[in-house]
Amino acid sequence: MKNFEFLLTAWIVVWAIFFAYEITVARRITQVREEIARLRQQLNGN
Repeated sequence: MKNFEFLLTAWIVVWAIFFAYEITVARRITQVREEIARLRQQLNGN
């Protein structure tokens, strides 16, 4: 049963890291989209 506890702990840690990574990627994508929108406005002269 001890091995199961280690396996469960590792599984939780891996998923926590995965979700943290996904959150950072989503934030970066949002920032890039905002930057693209700002640049398009500057190119259009608005």
